[in-house]
Amino acid sequence: MSDPKNVPAPNKNEVDEFLSREEFRRQSNKVLHGHPSPMYWKPLSSPTSLLLEERAAYSRNTQFDVNLYVGTPFCIKTKPARCGFCLFPSEDYEGNRGVETYLDYLQKEFELYRPYYADDTLGSIYFGGGTPNLYRPEHYGRLMQMVDDLYGSVPSDIEITLEGIPQLFSEPKIRAMKEAGFNRVSIGVQQFNDKLIHYSGRHQKLDQVHNSLELCHKYGLANSVDLIYGWPEQTMEDMLGDLQRATDAGVHHITHYELNIAGRSNFSAPAQRKLLPTIPDNIEMYLAANEFMRSAGFEQVTVYDWRRLPKDAETDRLSSYNYEHNMHDFVQHDNGRVNEISQVCGIGFAAVNFHPNSLSPDDRCWIYMNQTSLKDYCDMLDRGEFPVGRGFIYKHDDVKLAWLFQSMQTMRIDHVVYKQIFAENLLETFEPVWDALDARDWIRIDDQAIHFTGAGQYYIPMFQSLIASKRLEQVRGSKVGKSSGLKNIPITVV
Repeated sequence: MSDPKNVPAPNKNEVDEFLSREEFRRQSNKVLHGHPSPMYWKPLSSPTSLLLEERAAYSRNTQFDVNLYVGTPFCIKTKPARCGFCLFPSEDYEGNRGVETYLDYLQKEFELYRPYYADDTLGSIYFGGGTPNLYRPEHYGRLMQMVDDLYGSVPSDIEITLEGIPQLFSEPKIRAMKEAGFNRVSIGVQQFNDKLIHYSGRHQKLDQVHNSLELCHKYGLANSVDLIYGWPEQTMEDMLGDLQRATDAGVHHITHYELNIAGRSNFSAPAQRKLLPTIPDNIEMYLAANEFMRSAGFEQVTVYDWRRLPKDAETDRLSSYNYEHNMHDFVQHDNGRVNEISQVCGIGFAAVNFHPNSLSPDDRCWIYMNQTSLKDYCDMLDRGEFPVGRGFIYKHDDVKLAWLFQSMQTMRIDHVVYKQIFAENLLETFEPVWDALDARDWIRIDDQAIHFTGAGQYYIPMFQSLIASKRLEQVRGSKVGKSSGLKNIPITVV
C-alpha cells in the first residue's frame, strides 16, 4: 500500500498499459513542459494582490531568485497561420500603432507589480512572445527602463535575452539592444533550408539567418538558434546539414527539438501528417543529432539544449542559458534546509508567474497566466486590475512533480537530493516506473541519480506524463479546468 504522504504513483499494470499505448503516439509541448498542463487551470479564487502579499510573507524566510519574463503579443501573419504548428498565444501584427499602445499597457502592469516585486533579486530576464524583435530600435531602451524602474536597477552581470526571427533583425535594432543592456539573442530559425522553411509560411532566407548571427558576433551578443527536426519532408541529411550550418556559423547555443504536432495547427491536419517522418525516424534523427553535436564540440544540457564547450569565463557566458538553467533545480538547499528558491515572475501578454514559495506541505504555491486575449489584457488594466486569466494552486504533490519535471529535462534526477528536500524515497514511490524503463534500457540508476539514456531521453515527455498520471486523475476528479479553453497552450515556465 502506498504512503499517503508520497506522490500518488501508478502500479505495474498501469505503467505497462500506459507505455504500450503512448510509445508510438506523437506528443506535444516537448520543449516547455510543466506541471500541470493549463487544461487543468481555472480562474483563481484569491485576488492576485492577496497571493502577492502571501508571497511577500514567504520571502521574509526564504530568498527568492527571480527569473523575469516579459511577454510580447505580436507575430507577423503567416499562411498557414502561426507558422503551421505554434500553439502559443499571439496577436497579428497590424503596425507600430498597436505596438505603441501595447507598451503603454505593459508599463501599467509593471507599475502594478512595484509594491510586490521591487525588493526581489533578479537572476535573469527573458523577453519572449510573440516576436519581440518586431519592436523598433527606440523601444528597447523603453523596455529596459520599465524593468529598471521596477527593480531599482538591473544587475550588470545577469543574462538578458530577447528572442526574434531572422528577417526582422537589423543592425540598428541589434545596436539598440546592445545599448539598452541586452546581452543575448535567441533566433527562431526553425530551418536553414530555404525549401523546407516554406511549410511554415515564413518569407525567410538563408542569408537573413547568417546576417543575424554576424550582427550578434559583431556586437558581442551571446546567441542561440532554435532548430526543429521531424519537419515535413525533412531527411536525415537535411537535419544534419542544418546543424552543420549552425556550428560553422559560430552559434554559441542550439535548441534542437522535435516538431510539435498538436491541437488544430496546420501541421496536425491529416494531409500534412503524411509528409512527416515517423516516430521511429524521429528517434533515429534525435540520436544522430546527439552524436553530431558531441563531435562538433558541444555538450548536451537538456533533452533539447546544446552549448558550445566553454574554454574560459567569456565563452562560458556566451554559451549559457541561465533563464532556463536556473529553474531546472529551483531549490538551493543545505542538506534539506532551503536557502533559496528560484521563481518565474511574468509581466505582459500571456506571461506566466510560477511561485514555488516554500517546500512545506502546509504552505501554498501557485502558477498563473495572464490573459491570452489582448483585449481582455488591456480591459483589465484599464480597470486597475492585474490582467490574470487562470491559474492553479499547488498541493504539496504538485510542487514535487513540478521539481521532477524540471529535473527530468536535464536527463537525470538526483534521487538523493529529492529525498533531502521532500523527505520521500523517489526510488520506492515510483518503483514500477523505474523497473519498466530499466527493462527497456531507457534509464540507468546509481547511488546518486536516475539517468535517462538513449531513446529514453527522447521519451522524457512521455515519462513526465506517466509519473503525473495518478495525480492528474485526482485533479480531473475535482473538475478543475473544465471548459478552460487552454488545453493546447504550452506553459512558458522555462
